[in-house]
Amino acid sequence: MTTTRKMKAALAAACLAGSVLAAPAEAADREFALVFKVLNNAFSPPIDAGCKAAAAKLGDVTCTYIGPTEYDEAKQVQLAQDVITRGVDGLGISAGNPKAMARILKMANDAGIPVVTFDTDVLPEDAKLRATYIGTDNYEFGKVLAQKVLESGKKGGTVCIQSGAPASENLNNRIQGIRDTLAGTTKDKPAAALNNTNGWTEPAGCPVYNNDDIALAAQQVRDVMTSHPDLDALIAVGGWAQYAPQAYTQAMEPLKARLDSKQLVVVFGDNFGPQLPLLAQGLSHFNVGQRPYDMGYETVMALDKLTKKETVPPMIITGTEVCTPENAQTTCGKTTN
Repeated sequence: MTTTRKMKAALAAACLAGSVLAAPAEAADREFALVFKVLNNAFSPPIDAGCKAAAAKLGDVTCTYIGPTEYDEAKQVQLAQDVITRGVDGLGISAGNPKAMARILKMANDAGIPVVTFDTDVLPEDAKLRATYIGTDNYEFGKVLAQKVLESGKKGGTVCIQSGAPASENLNNRIQGIRDTLAGTTKDKPAAALNNTNGWTEPAGCPVYNNDDIALAAQQVRDVMTSHPDLDALIAVGGWAQYAPQAYTQAMEPLKARLDSKQLVVVFGDNFGPQLPLLAQGLSHFNVGQRPYDMGYETVMALDKLTKKETVPPMIITGTEVCTPENAQTTCGKTTN
């Protein structure tokens, strides 16, 4: 609770003590701040909506949802530091740079502010700084992406992975899940970059990292297809390129025959509105969606418990959904946000 709120609470208590007829004082409002990595993508609004819905259900909570407009790790760290200095009652963090954000979590701990991570966790050695992680099991998410390639009949070949920021722990876990699944190994024996590993190879220049830049992501898809015309699989661990549907369509339509025959198999993370027509048109084969609304909602609910000195589980997994061209414009995405 901030100093201002403590003063208000003290004044309320004094008024109550002065009159036995006074009504009981209402609980002071609590403010929970959720600091996301970047606001200008399709994943962000459902988190905000879930945050606000949970706050409305609790009644005495204000949800403050913030983050840099463009991807900026230093800016996100500064925003998190600012809300700690201001004295919020609970803090949810999706760490763009987990190592840099660990220092901020330590500041919150020292200030007595409960902290959880959502969507993107801190590094394992810093897990003690937060009470729980809320979101997708990212390693398993990567496994599902790769399994869909294998289910399409591919037994090997060249595969290019597209990711966001190189420092994002959640995205790196997805990449590891992809590599291990294609390599036929397990999490305790992680595969390095694939080089004729179980028949799979990542060609030169892959993975590609777009730093959450949608235009760059779409251009990367075009560039990868131009540089590697015989590519067997493209796996994007997030939806970036498909958030620019016109540019993505221009890159993939010339390859429609290869897509239809599954000579080229394309699997994307996420299943938001701009992506679904592309899936229905056969410009990707599978989209694996997450549940960002649930992430925002569960983050507020966890912070509510923590401010009441209740316990929360060490991980709260919000689940995934696999979408196909057949359900892309019917049931796909209806349960995720």
